[in-house]
Amino acid sequence: MMLALIPPLLASHAINTSLATVPCAYFGGNYRHRGDENIAMLAKMRLVMIEKWEGPCWQPCLANPASPACQASCGVENHILDTHARIKAINPQVASVLYWNTLLAFPFYTAVGKFAAANALAVDSTTKRPMQIRCDGPHGKYLTPYVYGYDTEAGVQLYIDTVKNLSTVAGGIIDGFFGDKWDFGATQTSGGQWQICNHGDCGNLTAAQAAAWTAGKRKALAAVTAYVGDGPYASNGVFGNFEGVGANLKGHAGNDAFLKGGDPRDAIARVNFVLSNHTYHFMPCAGDQKWEVDPNARSSLASQCSNEQLVHFLLAVEPGCLLGTNGWSPLYDLPLGDPLAPAAYSPAQGASRPATLNRSFASGTSVVFTYDAAGTGGTGVISWAGGGPPTPAPAHKITCGVSTSSELQDTSYKGANLGTTVATTVSACCAKCDATPTCAAWAFHNTTQQCHVHGHAAVKERQEGTTAGRLDGRAA
Repeated sequence: MMLALIPPLLASHAINTSLATVPCAYFGGNYRHRGDENIAMLAKMRLVMIEKWEGPCWQPCLANPASPACQASCGVENHILDTHARIKAINPQVASVLYWNTLLAFPFYTAVGKFAAANALAVDSTTKRPMQIRCDGPHGKYLTPYVYGYDTEAGVQLYIDTVKNLSTVAGGIIDGFFGDKWDFGATQTSGGQWQICNHGDCGNLTAAQAAAWTAGKRKALAAVTAYVGDGPYASNGVFGNFEGVGANLKGHAGNDAFLKGGDPRDAIARVNFVLSNHTYHFMPCAGDQKWEVDPNARSSLASQCSNEQLVHFLLAVEPGCLLGTNGWSPLYDLPLGDPLAPAAYSPAQGASRPATLNRSFASGTSVVFTYDAAGTGGTGVISWAGGGPPTPAPAHKITCGVSTSSELQDTSYKGANLGTTVATTVSACCAKCDATPTCAAWAFHNTTQQCHVHGHAAVKERQEGTTAGRLDGRAA
């Protein structure tokens, strides 16, 4: 049974920005049903943003645009609401964010069916049909969703009403919205034709249509931002045409270069810039979790952040920052506390004393980043209050075929290759190894669903986003 609403008193609104512990966030969606362990993990987050591929609509719609999954009756927002309701039933203080594109009207939203019924989708001035333009997709596949009809009063009002009806302000379950394509608008070609484009695919508008559409979108975004308030409203786009409307959560689905760069001072500068203009700053270690990922695999429950990314984050963090971990680590349960001061840089003193960047927190936790000889990169160490992280749990075991196996996150194997196949889950990949008499180790690549099987001589190595293991009884 889908749950659309919870009592308003159970819903939080603003994001908890306390630094008592590491402020973590999740961004993604899954085709498969989330088990209780996955929901319990998400309930530890400060912020959960659920994408349009949550539930059974996106994947079959992508495979066959004529399928029932591409109809408004599929109601993807109901599946997103159900996930948020399950999370809030455990922890009402988790801020919930729903993916609600500002440009592309995906046909599997119930709300988009209302736009179609009200003739409130943008009409291509050349074809005289509802405009459809390309949406990015995987492996050469893509959808061609509609475009919101902001050039009509009905289109503007329906967009605003959708946000209002789902928002906790109106007694709903959603605290904020991810306004993808925030800054995408009507543009004019060198030949004078007005168009709306995405990924090089365009629909045509008359000049009057383009002016009305741009004004209508500005009006709608200003209204929903004011309504949601500190909810937040997340923006994503080219940051140009509609930047003046504003948004209070900045971030992108892709990796944050400021977390991965060699010098943590770049991340510090980025944080200071963003928080001078916005209430929150989303800093993801990895991209948004994709629909193919098994939400119940051990690798999906664990943090996607490396130690170096956590070091960069802690050296830069201020209240309002959120680390996009997409999973949990025991480190995030440890006390942190407010920073005692900004990170302090100590220049090198000869070859034996390299430059460092230091920061301490109220709990007693401290971070030291030691620069390399070039002074542009280095390595960091976190000293946690209380002597360090808890003792690691025993290695997780899974059953596959007639064997048991270890299951190791962010791990792969190289050498002694026995072949590559396609598998849909970690367990299925492990089972392929079990069915191969000479196989001792396996590796499942979550994003591509490739399963590699290896013999006894395979060597373990770290590889983010890959889950691997060795079969018990076949280890070299």
